[in-house]
Amino acid sequence: MHVHDITFIGWFHSIGCLIALVAGAWNLAAVKGTPRHRAVGRIYVWAMIALNLSSLALYRFDIAHFAPFRAGPNVFGFFHWLAIATLMLVLVGYYASSRQERRPWAYIHPSAMVLSYYMLIGGGINEVFARLDPLRALARASAGAGNAANAPIIGLVQTAAMAGTLLLILYFIVKAALYRRRAKI
Repeated sequence: MHVHDITFIGWFHSIGCLIALVAGAWNLAAVKGTPRHRAVGRIYVWAMIALNLSSLALYRFDIAHFAPFRAGPNVFGFFHWLAIATLMLVLVGYYASSRQERRPWAYIHPSAMVLSYYMLIGGGINEVFARLDPLRALARASAGAGNAANAPIIGLVQTAAMAGTLLLILYFIVKAALYRRRAKI
C-alpha cells in the first residue's frame, strides 16, 4: 500500500472521504425524510465540502485538459475541476433538500446527491488502483504498454459504478414521482 507520501492535507482529505463514504451509504439505504436522514445528510454535506475544498490544495499530480495539455505536479487540472463540480452538486442537492414540496426540487435533490456520491466513489476507484499494490499491478497488466492510469480495467470499474449511479438516480426519481402522486403534491 502506498501511503508514505500522503501529506497532512492528504490525510485530512482521506478522512473526509471516509466519513462521506459512510454517511452517504447510510443515507442511500436509510428511510428518507426522517430526522436521522437529515442529520446524517448534514454530516455528508460537511464532509464533502471539507474533502473537496482540501482537494483543491493537493497538487502532487493532476491532468490539465486545457490548452496546452500538461500533466504533472503543480497543475490546477482535471481533478480540481471535478472537485468544484462535486461541490456544486452537493450544494445544489442540499439546497433542494428543504424545497422538495415543489416539483423540480423533489427530483433534483436525489439526483444531485447520488451524482455527488458517484464522484466520491469514482475518486475512490482511482485511488485504490493507485495505492493498492495488487490493483496497481492489475492496472499495469491490463494497460499493456500504455499508461496504467488509462488502463481498461479502471475504465470498466468506473463504467460499472456509473451504471449503478444511473440506476440509483432512476430509482429515486421514480420513488419521488410515486410519492408525489400518492400525496397529490
